[in-house]
Amino acid sequence: MPESIKEFMQWIQGFDYRLLENTDGIHPDLSNLLGKCDFQPSITRDGDRLIVVQPKVAIACNLPQALGQGDCRIEFSSIIFRGLKIGLNHHHILSQLMIGLNTKPELKCRPFLKQLDKNAFAVSLGETTVILSAIETTDLCLCIDQVCQEYKNSLVEFENNLETWDLEFFESAGVRGFHLFSVEQKLWDLMYKFASEFDYVKGKSAWHLFHQEDISIRVSRGIRDHAFILPQATNYWSDAQNKINIIYEINDVHLQSLARGKASSWQQDIGPRGTWTAKYTKQWLLEKYIPQVIDYYAQQSQLFEVELMVEVIKYKFAHTPIKDIHDIQDLSPYLCDIQTWLNIHVENIAAVLLRSYYKAFTDLVRNTDSAIAGIDYIMVNLRGVELSDAADKIDSHTKKRKIWTFKNAMSCLDEQVMRINNCESEKSFNADLITRIFIWIIENGKISFSQAQINTAKQALLPLWEQSRFEMRHVYPHR
Repeated sequence: MPESIKEFMQWIQGFDYRLLENTDGIHPDLSNLLGKCDFQPSITRDGDRLIVVQPKVAIACNLPQALGQGDCRIEFSSIIFRGLKIGLNHHHILSQLMIGLNTKPELKCRPFLKQLDKNAFAVSLGETTVILSAIETTDLCLCIDQVCQEYKNSLVEFENNLETWDLEFFESAGVRGFHLFSVEQKLWDLMYKFASEFDYVKGKSAWHLFHQEDISIRVSRGIRDHAFILPQATNYWSDAQNKINIIYEINDVHLQSLARGKASSWQQDIGPRGTWTAKYTKQWLLEKYIPQVIDYYAQQSQLFEVELMVEVIKYKFAHTPIKDIHDIQDLSPYLCDIQTWLNIHVENIAAVLLRSYYKAFTDLVRNTDSAIAGIDYIMVNLRGVELSDAADKIDSHTKKRKIWTFKNAMSCLDEQVMRINNCESEKSFNADLITRIFIWIIENGKISFSQAQINTAKQALLPLWEQSRFEMRHVYPHR
């Protein structure tokens, strides 16, 4: 061991820094020196700039706006990493840091961590990998949890405000927006022609609310912009030749509204005199504008209204809103979304996300006709669930029975509910298989259920589905 702080500084490069967590017996002045290196914990927010500090780690983040790209910089207080600043871009934040928030480092829920031993983790941050002690890793995760929650909030709030979740994101040549639907080229030509003829400077009728912006259509009365509609030609070699994709463009009007910091104003402004969301714009185009255009030009173009309306490719929303679900079959599309997400999820998922979900859906399908088809499928999936402490117990349930019944299946599902309540994390593979079972029973069984049971299932489903929706839309495209 070095006899002085100076000798320590010379010797440090060959030292296993993981021992620094327990410094009391190393040198009388060493603990004091290292303690002085710690940062002062704090959280600072100034507009889109967020700085989160823990004793061992500090992260400064530029949060994204209007689905744009943010970034962050990570620094460590350790004298070993003094001067090291790791920069992460939007891609790194989403693909590496966003998964497994609010979970302990050792639970294998965070893809950027690999535990080496009890007191050491290999941490992959962007293109840089460092070895951190357990304390440093914990502080890093605490900072990441704060930063990524705000990062996620920025993305979610924008999509909520513009009602864009059900629409495909579009980005090309500096233009960002959402794909609303597609029409034939000749119908788009008439839409554009109508907008040109009814420019707001040419008259004061109810339909004089357009202004041309190059090849796009600006819906506006000159005082307030409602929406920006952009045409995008489909691939010439695709099956949708001569189709025009209608794009709802994210324009400066959206950025200006966000800058005012009044999120509630989005909903308040929707309508004829305000800013239109993507959902509102899509409905207006399909239900009002396109029928008006077709009616206006039908005789001139010698085209029948029904002929043009058939050419509109409507993209219907696949799911009944959760709050409006009363039929158990309407839960199936949401479960399929969750199952798809679990199928590609990292190794483990926080058990807290699954406890109420397992219980609510087990109770919901409990009173299923025992003659349900595919009992073998249900039991084989239950056998595939990898358990830890209860592995032998569940194995005895499935292997010793010569005849499998639905009662057996419910017994196994009840044991899964009990098990998840005593776990901190669950293998994504297990949750995937259990979700497949719920889907099968709902789609193939004759189920007796109460309104209270379906309401409880909806309540348990919503946070899990929203988590899956966010990660499938914003995280996994970057992985």
